[in-house]
Amino acid sequence: MDIQEIKRYIEVGSGYIEVDRSYPEKYKGLCRRIYIRENKIQIDFCTAQDIELNEGETTFYFVYKSFEDVIKSAEAFLKKPVSEWTNYNRTWNEWYFPQADKNSYVKLWKDLQSHMLDFPQDFNNFYINNHMARGVFLGIINPKKNIEWTVDLFKQIEKADNDFTEY
Repeated sequence: MDIQEIKRYIEVGSGYIEVDRSYPEKYKGLCRRIYIRENKIQIDFCTAQDIELNEGETTFYFVYKSFEDVIKSAEAFLKKPVSEWTNYNRTWNEWYFPQADKNSYVKLWKDLQSHMLDFPQDFNNFYINNHMARGVFLGIINPKKNIEWTVDLFKQIEKADNDFTEY
């Protein structure tokens, strides 16, 4: 892959290009997908069920000042140059999910809450796509406990979280 291919997918194609897909052993049953957008790195964690339903994944957005900063940060995060990346947009339907661990999302959210998730560096802004993950990140929701979703819980997360926006 090269920079021109990435730019073509962003500018003329889908607006993004998936450059990495992995299955972290620590979060068995989850797939980690990494996308490059014009000025963002997007990281999704999803299960086979999330893919089937086309919803439910936990998504993190890391916003940068420039496309060049995105590429530089993604290369450092992935520990390989652009030339070694794979264009997963071409293989969108090639999936493999190991047997899911029912606690995979709990493990992911515990690492999110303790700021132990491996994320790209040097970003300007950071966004999380869903209330559950934002509530966990902000310490409002304990990932080990079952919660009851209420309007008040949503309002509490929104009040504590003026910096995150949904995409």
